[in-house]
Amino acid sequence: MLLRNLIISVIRNLVSFLCCSEATPLRRISQFNTSSRRQVMSTIRSGISSSTTSNVRTYGRCELDSHADTNVAGSNCVILQYTGKECDVSPYRDDYESISNVPIVHAATAWQSPNTGQTYILVINESLWMGDKMPHSLLNPNQLRHFGTKVQDDPTSDHPLSIIAEDNEFCMELDMEGTIIFANTHTPTESELQTCPHITLSSPHQWDPHNVTFPGCKLTLEESVGKLRSVSAIYSHTEDNFAGEEIDERCIMSLDRIQSRIASMKVTNLASKAKQEVSLVKDKSLDPGETDVPIMNTFQSSDRHTDVTPEELSERWCISLPAAIKTLKKTTQRFLRSAVLPLSRRYRTDRVFDRKTLMGLWSTDTMDGRSKSLEGNRYAQVFANKAYFSRIYPMDSKGKAGDALRLFCQEFGIPEKLTFDGSKEQTGKDTNFMKQIRTHDIDYHVSEPDLHNQNPAEGVIRELRRKWYRTMIKKRVPEAFWDYGLRWVSEVSSLTHTSAGSLEGNIPLTNVTGETADISEYLDFGFYDEVWFKDNAGLSPAEPARWLGVSHRTGRLMCYHVLTQRGTVISRSTVQRVTELEKATISVRNTFEKFDEAIRSKLKCIDRGYAGDKPNPDDWVDLLEEDEDFRDEFQKIYNNLYIDEADHYTPEVLEDTYLHMEIALPRDDEGPEFARVTKRLRDANGIPIGTANDNPILDTRVYEVEYMDGHKASLAANTIAENMFAQVDDEGNRFVMLESIVDHRVDGSEIHIEDAFITLRNGGRRRKQTTRGWEVLLQWKDGSSTWETLKDVKESYPVQLAEYSIQRKIHDEPAFAWWVPHVIKKKKRIISKVKSKYWTRTHKFGIRIPKDAEEAKKLDRENGNTLWWDAICQEMKNVRIAFERFDGDTDDIPAGYQYVDCHLIFDIKMSENFRRKARMVAGGHKTSTPSSLTYSSVVSRDSVRIALTLAALNDLKVLACDIQNAYLTAPCREKIWTIAGLEFGSEAGCKMLVVRALYGLKTSGAAFRAFLGETLYDIGFTPSPADPDVWMKPGLKDNGFKYWEYILCYVDDVLCINHDPHQTLKRIQSKFKLKDDKMEEPDLYLGAELSKMDNEHGDECWAMSSDKYCASMVKNVEDNLSTKGLRLPSKCMTPLKHGYKPELDCTGELKADGLQWYQEMIGSLRWAIELGRVDILLETALMSKYLAMPREGHLEQVLHIMGYLKQHKKMRLLFDSSYPTVNEKSFKSYDWFDFYRDAKEAIPPNMPEARGHAVVISCFVDANHAGDVKDRRSQTGILIFLNRAPIHWYSKKQTAVESSTFGAEFVALKIATEMIEGLRYKLRMFGVPIDGPANTYCDNEAVYKSTVMPESVIKKKHHSIAYHRCREAVAAGTIRVAKQGTEKNLADLFTKVLTSARRVFLLERFTY
Repeated sequence: MLLRNLIISVIRNLVSFLCCSEATPLRRISQFNTSSRRQVMSTIRSGISSSTTSNVRTYGRCELDSHADTNVAGSNCVILQYTGKECDVSPYRDDYESISNVPIVHAATAWQSPNTGQTYILVINESLWMGDKMPHSLLNPNQLRHFGTKVQDDPTSDHPLSIIAEDNEFCMELDMEGTIIFANTHTPTESELQTCPHITLSSPHQWDPHNVTFPGCKLTLEESVGKLRSVSAIYSHTEDNFAGEEIDERCIMSLDRIQSRIASMKVTNLASKAKQEVSLVKDKSLDPGETDVPIMNTFQSSDRHTDVTPEELSERWCISLPAAIKTLKKTTQRFLRSAVLPLSRRYRTDRVFDRKTLMGLWSTDTMDGRSKSLEGNRYAQVFANKAYFSRIYPMDSKGKAGDALRLFCQEFGIPEKLTFDGSKEQTGKDTNFMKQIRTHDIDYHVSEPDLHNQNPAEGVIRELRRKWYRTMIKKRVPEAFWDYGLRWVSEVSSLTHTSAGSLEGNIPLTNVTGETADISEYLDFGFYDEVWFKDNAGLSPAEPARWLGVSHRTGRLMCYHVLTQRGTVISRSTVQRVTELEKATISVRNTFEKFDEAIRSKLKCIDRGYAGDKPNPDDWVDLLEEDEDFRDEFQKIYNNLYIDEADHYTPEVLEDTYLHMEIALPRDDEGPEFARVTKRLRDANGIPIGTANDNPILDTRVYEVEYMDGHKASLAANTIAENMFAQVDDEGNRFVMLESIVDHRVDGSEIHIEDAFITLRNGGRRRKQTTRGWEVLLQWKDGSSTWETLKDVKESYPVQLAEYSIQRKIHDEPAFAWWVPHVIKKKKRIISKVKSKYWTRTHKFGIRIPKDAEEAKKLDRENGNTLWWDAICQEMKNVRIAFERFDGDTDDIPAGYQYVDCHLIFDIKMSENFRRKARMVAGGHKTSTPSSLTYSSVVSRDSVRIALTLAALNDLKVLACDIQNAYLTAPCREKIWTIAGLEFGSEAGCKMLVVRALYGLKTSGAAFRAFLGETLYDIGFTPSPADPDVWMKPGLKDNGFKYWEYILCYVDDVLCINHDPHQTLKRIQSKFKLKDDKMEEPDLYLGAELSKMDNEHGDECWAMSSDKYCASMVKNVEDNLSTKGLRLPSKCMTPLKHGYKPELDCTGELKADGLQWYQEMIGSLRWAIELGRVDILLETALMSKYLAMPREGHLEQVLHIMGYLKQHKKMRLLFDSSYPTVNEKSFKSYDWFDFYRDAKEAIPPNMPEARGHAVVISCFVDANHAGDVKDRRSQTGILIFLNRAPIHWYSKKQTAVESSTFGAEFVALKIATEMIEGLRYKLRMFGVPIDGPANTYCDNEAVYKSTVMPESVIKKKHHSIAYHRCREAVAAGTIRVAKQGTEKNLADLFTKVLTSARRVFLLERFTY
């Protein structure tokens, strides 16, 4: 113990010896160039040890020491970078020796959070490097504070000892032992340096403690004592912040409370901000009127900080303060730019989108810029939906609309339905726009000329132009920057909170993507703001510029468009705001006056200014005369001195669906009459009456309608909607509403009873089927009545007409007798069928199923147990967190909430000893939810196969887990409320707000996926662009082997692949409850059985089979057949009967029940194929062609496939990671330069680093020429391997008839080439290295030679596309082709029906 105390004492003396404060007159800082590089490194090696990253951790403390005037890095740190400087360290006593040539480095140490287990890399810049000479490291609190890091090192404070990062995103709690404040850290490993978050504690700029200044104290001692009761080191309560909140100042706040209050340290209103700046000026004795010195490099640059207040965001985005507050709440700001370092780079959000379909109605139109921009643009293509989202793409001609559509699809997705006008640039047959429409298979609609309400994009253009003009006038922006300005207006509007339309307070971009919008890139600047930028990676002097928006397609940094003094627009990330303090100096004002003058000279435009508080009309006279829209906005601004904010939308910005509608409408409390909707009504102030809503019942807009006699009336939109829905069918076709059949008449040409029959040759009689001569009087619901022919009425209202004829006793008339009995009989049969199916599911496994909680209690009382009530209690225990009690009245429920019934559904789990189960669900089918909020993808099957192959290849472990009550862990995306039922116990009858993603809601799946994604992001994983449900993270084994860790997500089923998956799943478990707390190797995944199996080399690989699934499927079919006294066929050696041709089957068509059964069996077989039963792929594909109209013979053959599966019960696919044996002599290499000189494989620009062992791709391809004897189309078969693991299998009939085997084989090879390219893209985006081109085998000699020999020529033009497609892939190195004889071509399985022996021979080569 004495020895330990002695060591501690020596260490503390050494620390004090090394680092002293102001009483160190001998301390000096020398530049690195005073010594040679070799001398310094020699000094480091001999005097102070260096450090490199390794897997051996050295633990130590990071101690706070204000006596040390700089940071000191000890043995628990590693060197990130030598600064090239060194210094001499003087002792605090003259009798100690000083240390010379101590290097100054940027160091790092690792700290693990005791709460979350997350490891952080603490970057300590500008530190003395002592290495192994010091067991601990020292942190100078003031050096950290100078960078903006908050240090709470007062042990007497009510707040815990802590270090909080400048951006408030990181908080580290400190420990204390005696008088020493510290944090336990260790040297980071290489893996931790690459994967863990980096937290910068001190500035990388040169640290000189003698020239450091901090802001002076703003209070006198008396003022401080007077306010002592409200002063806190961390928390400062103001009137505006957290008003009305009760705070106990005596309690010690936790770190979570500190982080939630930390924003209150900042000045939150512009007045106090201005006051602060004035005080800074006074403290520095810098009067703006007397000095030209700009304050550019001071650390007090709060104006440059991206952690903006709502007031700052309101000013920069030109939006209202309430909208700014809600926008910050509804979005994320993950990536903040440094307030201290103008050149500190921060990466923008990696928004990874799959090329998904954008659901709903979209529109596009070409916007006239009305002037030529600086970039030469005259037009812009605008894309918009009805949820206030828009995006514009400037272009120099209208013909570039196709390029704009292509960019929009790349950036956001493919519109499900797109409306545009009939301009020749868009609708022309050979235009690029229509080419993109066809390429992406977009369902489109062309609006009629002059009917602007059919294309909502036209309203969006008016709205964007209006907002741009306001920004242009307010910021005095030259019109030549309209393209940048409109793009910024569109982006900011799509990121701004709005309560307009159907968004109900959401963000438009969030509504489109389904993910919380990140506004980090837009926080710092408003459009055309004055900024500084630096060139040459920040080494050049700062230059003035104007900010023109975010540069999305330049680099991966938070990069911006800036206008330079030379009149050019460049993209730079080294951009900072000009602070209000700098703007107050004469030098900066003169700099930007010269800048603006240079821009006006470059653009040859005048200076447009303000006369007092109003824009000067004389300066805008040219635009006022030329542009009517500009004149309207200018007059509003000039007359009212008020500019609407960007979040204010004109009511008719989008399509008004009711205008010009012609339907039957009610009139003055009377019946409906035919009328036309003419216009929207406005109040006395000219403001449209009412508010639009996607739910027609809640739409309160008021319209003027005009009846046929000229009478006009006002009707609410919900009344119009109610009548409209009653008068159209499912596809919107209008029909007249029948009130009743009033009367009938004949015209003398009718058939009489004696003439009603035709005598046949055999003596029999048949009724004449005619309605000639009859008319009926119809009373319509709009009040009118008309005579219609019996033929037309019979087609539209057969049941009503039949009942009328019976009532009037005319059903025996020849015009009625031949059809009325059939209609009445059919009607009764349909009604009886519906009644027989209603509430028929009363029992399961002989146990009665309750309909609700009350009946469940009744059944328990009758049965003398509590099984059903126990199931209800267990479910409510899990699901109660999804509900939040609302104690107010129904009228007090927040706006936008929809009422939805929530109820219990019940089931019996036979596999769990007939366990009773209850599930609380919501009636989500009754809600109207945007499809963008409901989209939720799952991992693809081929991604699972690839991942299992890579696990064996890189010797990684695989663990699986199942998240319990997955949906209930995520917040609810919809606004739903309900009334508690009996199952809620004492809360029955109370109003409940649904706050979690309850089962039954449309958005629950997407909500859980997004919530799980946030967790995976937090632990370092990112989704792959090739499959967004495959999450990746760089991994490193102890031996230094680099690989990628993977997490595969299929809703709540998680598959983790790395060398230590248990640790990864434990971090997921910290956020989610796992079923039975199990983390084990998977034995069942997506219905497939997984197991381990040794390959021929003795290596352990994963195998997949569908034995249990197929056995269950066959049993269900047998059970169904047994009810009919039938059974499956036996002795089925092949899936189909020998010689059977389904296209020649002439048996009778199946009835409705047989049709449904056929379709269900085909669906089950196709899923079995996905799980590995490749031996029935061809046969199932052949039978799938008759899903719409199968015959009895087709059903027999599907049952034959089932009999085959019953006889051949077992089959496994082995994902063998061993490399295949390739005969290199089979592949020829040629010089393709003269034929395809530009051919090269497309490499994804965002491809991650390739890690792990490389893979080899092999492909077998074949075609059965004219295999269908009826339409003579060929069948394509493809089998693709990754090493020896089968990944893709394909069998499908070709889309066109080929006249030769050569043509059919070439089409098949083209399809295989495209599949290989897709696989190579996916592998690259998974970070998998690929070994050379894909080895592709075909059995056609002519195709082989035409593909691999450059000098070969094509004889038939219709083969040229496949010909050049395949040859170019060979030239690019994507594939290489060899001839494989038919006898060994594995794809032969998927093109033609083979004999049993032939099938066995081929299947044994890759199945087990």
